[in-house]
Amino acid sequence: MLLGLFDYIILVIIIIFNIGVWKYKIIKKGNRIFYLSILLLFGFVIPFFSIDFEIKNATVNSKEIDSFTLLYTFFRFPTWWFFGVVEVLFLKHQIKKAKS
Repeated sequence: MLLGLFDYIILVIIIIFNIGVWKYKIIKKGNRIFYLSILLLFGFVIPFFSIDFEIKNATVNSKEIDSFTLLYTFFRFPTWWFFGVVEVLFLKHQIKKAKS
C-alpha cells in the first residue's frame, strides 16, 4: 500500500487548505521563504512522519520484522515529492491569479 492512514489525513488537510487558498485568496504573494518551507515540508518532514507512522503500525501486530518487509515505506518520499510539485504549481497559479 503506497499511502497509509496518516497520508490520507494529511492529504485531506492539504485539500482543505487549497480550497481556502482558492476560495478566499489567502496567499497573495510568494517568496523564497514560502517555497523553501513547502520544499522542506513535502520533501522531508511529511515523508519522515509518514514512514515513522507506518513502521509503528506495521510492527504492532508482527513479532518478527525484517528490513525487506518495510522496504515499501521508502516510496513515500517520491510520492510526497510528487504531491509537493503539484502543490507548488497550484499555489503559483493561485498567486498569479491573485495578482491580476
